[in-house]
Amino acid sequence: MVLMIWLSALFAVSVLPVSGPTTELPADKIEHFIAYGITAVLFFRHFVMRQYRSSFWPSVIAASAFGAAMEVVQSFIPYRQFSFGDMAANASGALVFSVIYWLWRRG
Repeated sequence: MVLMIWLSALFAVSVLPVSGPTTELPADKIEHFIAYGITAVLFFRHFVMRQYRSSFWPSVIAASAFGAAMEVVQSFIPYRQFSFGDMAANASGALVFSVIYWLWRRG
C-alpha cells in the first residue's frame, strides 16, 4: 500500500509544472537520487514481504525502470523534459539505497 501511494506521488510530482530558482547546484539530481533510493527501498520491502528469493536486484531494476518511465512520460509534456542525467541519478540512488538497506538488514 505504501509503495503504491509513493509511486502515485512520484508520478504526480513528475508531471506537474516545476518552478523555482535555477542554480549551479545539482539539487535536482540530489532530489532524484534520494527519491528513487526511497523507491528502491520500498520495492525491496515489497519483495521481501512477498518472500521473493532475491529482492536486491529486482528492487534496483524496478525503481530504475519506474524512473526511466517517468522520464519518457515527461518527454511528452510540453513544460517538462527528458533527461539522461535524471535517469542516472535515479538508478544511482536506487543502487546505493538498496546496498545500504541490504547491509542494514543483514546486520
